[in-house]
Amino acid sequence: MVTLIIAEKPNVAKKIAYALAERKPIRKTLYGVPYYELSRDGKKIIVAPAVGHLYTLAPKTKTYGYPIFDIEWVPVYVAEKGKSYAKDYIKALRELAKRADEFIVACDYDTEGEVIGYTALKYACGVDPKKAKRMKFSALTKRDILKAWYNLEPTINFGMADAGIARHILDWYWGVNLSRALTHAIKRASGKWMILSTGRVQGPTLKFLVEREKEIANFKPTPYWVIKMTLEKNGKQYTATYEKERILDEEEAKRIVQEAKKGPAFVEKVEVKQQKRNPPHPFDLGTLQREAYSAFGYSPKKTLDIAQRLYEMGICSYPRTSSQKLPKNLNYKYIIQSLAKIPEYKPFAHELLGKPQLKPVEGQKDDPAHPAIYPTGELPKPGELTQEEKNIYDLIVRRFLAAFADPAVREIMKVIINSNNHRFILSGARTVKEGWLKIYGKYVSFDEVILPKFREGEPVKVIQIKREKKKTKPPARYSPASVIKKMEDLGIGTKATRAQILETLYQRGYIEGKKKIRVTPLGMKVVEALEKNVPEIVSVELTREFEEKMDEIMKRKLSKDRVIEEARGQLIKILREFKAKELDIGKELMEKLLEREKNKKSKKKTAKELTAEEEEAIKNAVENHEKKSNNLIIVGKCPKCGGDLVVRYNRKTGKRFVGCSNWPNCNVTYPLLQRGKIIPTGKVCPECNAPVVKIKEGKKEYEVCLDMKCKKKMDKNKY
Repeated sequence: MVTLIIAEKPNVAKKIAYALAERKPIRKTLYGVPYYELSRDGKKIIVAPAVGHLYTLAPKTKTYGYPIFDIEWVPVYVAEKGKSYAKDYIKALRELAKRADEFIVACDYDTEGEVIGYTALKYACGVDPKKAKRMKFSALTKRDILKAWYNLEPTINFGMADAGIARHILDWYWGVNLSRALTHAIKRASGKWMILSTGRVQGPTLKFLVEREKEIANFKPTPYWVIKMTLEKNGKQYTATYEKERILDEEEAKRIVQEAKKGPAFVEKVEVKQQKRNPPHPFDLGTLQREAYSAFGYSPKKTLDIAQRLYEMGICSYPRTSSQKLPKNLNYKYIIQSLAKIPEYKPFAHELLGKPQLKPVEGQKDDPAHPAIYPTGELPKPGELTQEEKNIYDLIVRRFLAAFADPAVREIMKVIINSNNHRFILSGARTVKEGWLKIYGKYVSFDEVILPKFREGEPVKVIQIKREKKKTKPPARYSPASVIKKMEDLGIGTKATRAQILETLYQRGYIEGKKKIRVTPLGMKVVEALEKNVPEIVSVELTREFEEKMDEIMKRKLSKDRVIEEARGQLIKILREFKAKELDIGKELMEKLLEREKNKKSKKKTAKELTAEEEEAIKNAVENHEKKSNNLIIVGKCPKCGGDLVVRYNRKTGKRFVGCSNWPNCNVTYPLLQRGKIIPTGKVCPECNAPVVKIKEGKKEYEVCLDMKCKKKMDKNKY
């Protein structure tokens, strides 16, 4: 009997194979795709990878109008340019499936992972998904993988699979139909094809950003006054604030200052109390994204990408989780003992191990699929992590350790000063017991304001009492992290998709600003035109309603087909309204679109202020390439971070090379021959894991490994 285990990615397949094998697994390749043969408990096992989604949705017939609902699952390389490498993964799974008697899905345990496994089984392997079993794990450690192997789920999670399929279909319906509608509106108004897009979650997200933009634009500042007292004690000066924080009438402020100056000033009351500050709960994805933005300025997507890499290395648990609770059966002691081997965590770990009980603080949120994010106890090898990976790993480790530590204790001091029956407040605060702050304090800011001792009734030496004029401030702009939080609060998008939605808004030119987000004139006009004519397109309520229904699908309380049919009906109604107002919408959008195109051309001209030789090199190497294809050539997956490896062109020299799509976060690059057509093969070098590409020069064709430093001598056409 042969068991085929399907993993989500090649590096995960390798982790699973090495964890399950009783001896070293045998690495083989089929159509250039690596897979592993091994045995366990007398059973022959094959572990083979997908490479993310192997199948996607596409129209059954080629059409350019809208609405369109007649869609089907097709190989991703058929629907998307640059995905030709997926073809060999499909062929390999199809061939390996013929050798197997039993099938197990071991993709990430979430809706996307279940869709990847479901479609791979059904379309690549030709197997009824109901006949497959499921490995469920939250970390890629040997003990977690073995536990999943010995506790197989009898089937895949069809609630997750149906919810994931429904989400894909709804997102396709909304995204493609509405984007086509916008494009047709522009064409009808101008006679030009200019592409605009929106989507089921993208539109409502842009709407609340526009609402904030309008709040800021319409904000009218209100003047107010604050009154402060400067006093002296033991040769040092301190500032106390009037008990009424804001005074809206200037005359009243003047009167208070004049009366308070007459004195005498004395200490009316001293209040000292201690406050316990419990440790922060373990990370869910949203909290990790916000904390990483605060600490390092990383975008939510960047944080998720880094956390995913740490998961695939086996050193952290699965990051796409909304849980703030750790697993009850997790071996806390083992993990903390392991972390004690890292010098910077050693003193904290030893202190925790000396406690009579290891009981973590936990938050309220839970997730049925995965626990909160935690370090697995497997340690990174020296030099294995980039600085950015070190930062996120440090954040996760310290947050995990802090959850077991004692509360911090803060002493809060409040001194009430009376001057001619006007009261001023002098506040102080200090940490009297560090507790968890010893571990996580580098990421938490508490003000330490140390006050001298005051006695009730003692006179106060006043240096100055004055009023200060201030103005109310407009609402703060959203940061990338606060956008994710707002989406969570509104219940739109998912923990796995929110960061990508934000990136899409940047890519579409609807928003700008990496720290303080501004909506561009085009983004403003898109929302205004849609809200005026077809408000359902940007409706938060409608989007949230379908999010809730997809949760019901996952819980098996609603059928996938019923929700899809209902969504289709809603969209038909929306598109009917859009069609009736298509010309008006197009006219409203044209002004901002033409302005955007003008700005693009202006930027291109500025960028080409180079020497004549440089302009000629770029023109020959870049512009000619772009005439042949509007899409980047993707030659494979980055062996370091899992990003796409794409053919790029040096702006100064015009020379081509291969670089990672996650640049500058990932610095993997490969030189390329400057002659010949580059054709992705989907193969990887068995020695160095670099992609193998085909070079075509006229009638001559040959395959080469991109890594010039690869030790293995690569014979042409022998991969």
